[in-house]
Amino acid sequence: MSQQPGTQVATPHMAYILSLIGSILMIISSIIVLAFAGFAIAIPRYYAFHRLGYYPMMPLFTYMPVILTVVGIIGLVVSALAAYFSLRLGKLNDVNSVHSTGVVLLILSIIGFLTGASGFFIGFILLLIGSVLAISWKP
Repeated sequence: MSQQPGTQVATPHMAYILSLIGSILMIISSIIVLAFAGFAIAIPRYYAFHRLGYYPMMPLFTYMPVILTVVGIIGLVVSALAAYFSLRLGKLNDVNSVHSTGVVLLILSIIGFLTGASGFFIGFILLLIGSVLAISWKP
């Protein structure tokens, strides 16, 4: 079907903008988590003196770089997928495809919140609002 000159195709602009900003904030926070994982390797281990010997003050502290790396990589993958689907949302004009992309963005925002890649919590909120707007969009 060809488009008539002078007519515009309806696309979900507000959902596109909010979800794109939210996914960019999620990418930034995932990169910051990965940077903290890199810095956590260089932090010296502190031990407390006890009458029976030396004990680490934080036993989980030795695994912190590994935990932060796993969380950062999962968050980076989720936020990259959210950015891809946000960019895809800006080009869609079919109601069913916009709604299905909104559902995918909603699932990715919840996964991003649970993995800690919530984009300083503002990214999670923006992606959540953008996905709800995409689900409820009508041309």
